[in-house]
Amino acid sequence: MEDEQPDSLEGWVPVREDLFAEPERHQLRFLVAWNDTEGNWAGLLSAAGLRGAHRQLAALWPPLERCFPRLPPELDADSSWAWGLGLGLWTLVWPARSGPGEAALQELCWQLERYLGQAADGCGGAAVRDALFPVEGCAADYESPREFRERALRARRDEEGARLRQVLQGHEKAHTMVALMEVYQEEDEAYQEFVTVATMFFQYLLQPFRDMRELATSCKLAILKSLDEDDLGPKRIAALQKEAQEWTRRAEEAVVSIQHITVNYFEETVKALAGMQKQMEQDEKRFGQAAWATATPRLEKLKLMLARETLQLMRAKELCLNHRRAEIQGKMEDLPEQEKRINVVDGLEIQYYEVQLELYEVKFEILKYEEILLVTQLDSIKRLIKDKQDEVVYYDPCESPEELKAVDHVLGLQDDKSLEVKELSRRCQQLESKRGRICARRAYLRNRKDRCKENHRLRLLQAEESIKNFHQHHSVQRKRDKKKEEEQKKKEWINQERQKTLQRLRAFKELSAEDIDQWDRVIVREGI
Repeated sequence: MEDEQPDSLEGWVPVREDLFAEPERHQLRFLVAWNDTEGNWAGLLSAAGLRGAHRQLAALWPPLERCFPRLPPELDADSSWAWGLGLGLWTLVWPARSGPGEAALQELCWQLERYLGQAADGCGGAAVRDALFPVEGCAADYESPREFRERALRARRDEEGARLRQVLQGHEKAHTMVALMEVYQEEDEAYQEFVTVATMFFQYLLQPFRDMRELATSCKLAILKSLDEDDLGPKRIAALQKEAQEWTRRAEEAVVSIQHITVNYFEETVKALAGMQKQMEQDEKRFGQAAWATATPRLEKLKLMLARETLQLMRAKELCLNHRRAEIQGKMEDLPEQEKRINVVDGLEIQYYEVQLELYEVKFEILKYEEILLVTQLDSIKRLIKDKQDEVVYYDPCESPEELKAVDHVLGLQDDKSLEVKELSRRCQQLESKRGRICARRAYLRNRKDRCKENHRLRLLQAEESIKNFHQHHSVQRKRDKKKEEEQKKKEWINQERQKTLQRLRAFKELSAEDIDQWDRVIVREGI
């Protein structure tokens, strides 16, 4: 300590000059109000997420811990309730049928306004914004508005579907026709609620694709108008044409997504109606014909609804298959010339035939349910005709039958009855004619399907034969190439051996000439 210099800076660190300055005043204003619609929100927080944001803010400024208002327990009971956060506006989403009273709601809104203001004062506006508007993937308690809305609608749809299934399972408890009719009424209400919620859910899923389709179509039309009316250079024209093609592609993709979502919607409604009809057909076995007569109109109505919904489903599937077929045909047309001679075309043609066969199956289903629709209407009309013909008129025994017949003739009661029966009979004939046309269309489609199936079979055989010939040709070609390679190697070996022989002969000749010269010198030297 005595040796330490008093002016030494060792162990010290520099700090900012304004480290303990007054915090910057925020410009945030909070308004909490009642609103049961989605609006233009910037984020969503569940009750758990709101408490999580409070814990973050309270860790920055401990006095904020006692300022957080007490949230009602209803917010934790249902995940579809949440706090919607907008730009400068807080909105409480709460089902009105089971929410708190108006006075309690206003008090809670005021408490939240006060809490948010205190949090912004104590922690700063940036900290509050970071806690309430986290970056994507920051915490599991936070989600985007669209994700929350989709999850809430999906939960409501699942809830209504579970309620409908619960009602269907309760049919066995109804041992009398009166009790069963009450169950049917409850079932109809549950189905209507399910359809309403499912429609809201799928309409929400469809909306982005509808917006994209509308935007892409509008941009494409604007580009085409510019190409027709403006005086543009070749580079600009090429760029606009490419952009128009891109918008066309986006519009087609949006249409395809819309079609697939529509198929999913009708699959759910058809599944629900099929379950209701199956349960009702099981109920029919438990009661006699006379007792079941009161439920017959509902069963006929249910069959009509199921046939109509199934027709909608099949037509939506038909649109999807038509698009797939057109896509395959477009790929075949866009192939380069050098690729049209290989097996790519064969593969695309086989896919085209497969999609066409699926399309025929869908068309058969359409005709099937069109016929079911007509048969159900025919059965209903025939039942009405039978009821009209079996009507019994009770007369006063004190009155004369001749006088009663005269009164009926004057009033035209018998004529009205016969005219009504004739009208019903005429409608039966019309429906029978439509049914005959459906049978003719089915026969025509069956013939086309059989031809398509035969062409598909022949095309598969042709493709297999082409592959087999390709492999054979490839094998033969490989043998030829191998033979040529061996011949080439043999020629090279022969050339190499020839070169070696020539080199040895040349060396031998050179050696022989040297030997002759040497012998000549020896002979001359010795005088031989």
